[in-house]
Amino acid sequence: MPSAMSIHFESDHPFIAVPLEGETIQDLQIRMAKIVENPYDMMAFDAGYFNGAVNLSQLWNALLYIAREAANPSVLFSCDKSKLPEMYQTDRDYGSILRFAIRSSLIDAVQIEGSLDEDNLEDIAGQAVDLGCVPIIVIRGEKGAKAADLVAMMEDRWDLEAVTFELVVPVETAADIDELKAAAKAFKEKHHDAVVIPHPTGTAAKEAMLKGDTFGASILYAGDEQGELPPAADVQALIHPEG
Repeated sequence: MPSAMSIHFESDHPFIAVPLEGETIQDLQIRMAKIVENPYDMMAFDAGYFNGAVNLSQLWNALLYIAREAANPSVLFSCDKSKLPEMYQTDRDYGSILRFAIRSSLIDAVQIEGSLDEDNLEDIAGQAVDLGCVPIIVIRGEKGAKAADLVAMMEDRWDLEAVTFELVVPVETAADIDELKAAAKAFKEKHHDAVVIPHPTGTAAKEAMLKGDTFGASILYAGDEQGELPPAADVQALIHPEG
């Protein structure tokens, strides 16, 4: 698989990331067969949906399968803690899953929830950096979030080994999207080495992207013909109109 050290997130050359979710390896196999029919750069594997996430040997098998079978094996790893079995929905188990995925050397980037306590966040991000995996701190805003509030949330998590942030905010209007863009611009003007990935969600975000708005993001999420995400082929045409 490509070295994670070669992954650089730049808004001028955004990656197309497609969600990879499944309860079993067979589910992942079926999903991957559909994914590879369309253009993409990264598979966004959410281990929270995988039944074996808390069994690290099964998680290893899933990561190894993805690395072997994907047409483009770059992997953006995350774990939706709320999807894990209830007794494992703890910061300790969440951290163990992320640390294991990083140590596997089978992922290129890892999303770390910004709500995690500072010591755990810094440790996980530090391990990722040491092993050549890009840590991305996910900042989640509420609907209608203002740029100043999003900047403050990022400032609170600055200097924790990671320099890449992803702003995940549900949007309803163009003005909501502009707030994300303004937050990214303001933060990068203050921290020149920072990478901020605006990630608006919802119907308004999909419609805006299909009209040509890439939000200044270095990762664009795409899916199938149906659903909340725009089709991968349409996103590919948007960022590579020359074909």
